[in-house]
Amino acid sequence: MSLDNHNSVNGLREYARARGAATAYVPVSGPGLRIDEEQLWGALTARGRGPGRYLSRLGRRGGGAPRGLLAYPAQSNFTGVQHPLEWIARAQEQGYDVLLDAAAFVPTNPLDLGRFHPDFTVVSWYKVFGHPTGIGSLIARREALAKLRRPWFSGGTIYAVSAQAQWHVLADDEAAFEDGTVNFLSVPDVTAGLEWIDRLGMDRVHTHVTALTDQLLTGLRALRHSDDSPMARVYGPLDAGAARGGTVALNLLGADGRIVDERVVTRDSAARGISLRTGCFCNPGAGEAAFALPLRRLRSAAGRQLGSMEEYLDLLRLPSAGAVRISLGVSSQPRDIETFLTFVTQTYRDRVPGVTGLAARVGC
Repeated sequence: MSLDNHNSVNGLREYARARGAATAYVPVSGPGLRIDEEQLWGALTARGRGPGRYLSRLGRRGGGAPRGLLAYPAQSNFTGVQHPLEWIARAQEQGYDVLLDAAAFVPTNPLDLGRFHPDFTVVSWYKVFGHPTGIGSLIARREALAKLRRPWFSGGTIYAVSAQAQWHVLADDEAAFEDGTVNFLSVPDVTAGLEWIDRLGMDRVHTHVTALTDQLLTGLRALRHSDDSPMARVYGPLDAGAARGGTVALNLLGADGRIVDERVVTRDSAARGISLRTGCFCNPGAGEAAFALPLRRLRSAAGRQLGSMEEYLDLLRLPSAGAVRISLGVSSQPRDIETFLTFVTQTYRDRVPGVTGLAARVGC
């Protein structure tokens, strides 16, 4: 796995642990928080190393290479970093199946599955065209789907079953993995959404979002207090052309150089009619790297049921419960960015916002 994975992918490690498989994370590095490619290939090509250091080894395939699963995002949900799709074939050459998380990538970028062949690809249609929620797709190659063994069944997943004799036969296609009735009332919305995106043209969407991302990053770099100290700290690449998407994570900085509490930003932006995503995100590894949290400190919180989120922040010595995220998409316009930059300048330039009166954090 990569340290930049979304929690929906991170959770797979628990299945691996339950079956006795080793899992490991390949770190991100540098100011751009990109996956460390040298360590990635070191992990995939390692022989006879300790199980805690490298990716799962679940058997063997193709020329005696260690077999396992490499899971990584085409685009980070936190930093917007886009990781190379060429890794797919190279990992498969090493004997690994590949799970590509494309949920943050496909809303503004074309993904040609005729050219790139991940074994499994995850897509969220809500992220592509904003409707409907609760509908996504796991696109699996037939040979990859045939390898899966499901240890339970539920409604709609079986070909035949006996209650008294306690046997069952799973369906021999994707129906084996669909629990209950498919949300058929919303599925036509996906078709309509795809037709709409096709009329717009994904290349046009990509060009539009790339230009907006450049405008935003340029504006953030220009934000300064009167003493020329920065007003924003961006996590991830600072150049829109450096293999990054339209997701920009940042913290605003007060005149004293300290991070502006994300609850303050939530309150102030809402008062101006600006919708921002604030707080912690579903990419804990990228967040840990962004805040440079040492492993020893992270381990100190393992298994501890503390009374509040504030206690976790104190234990980990975090200045905030996360960051501010701006997600640019097909409906975003240049004036949206101008409005945000003006809001930041007018609200926080040469100021140290207070935190009195803020509601306590009840969760992440």
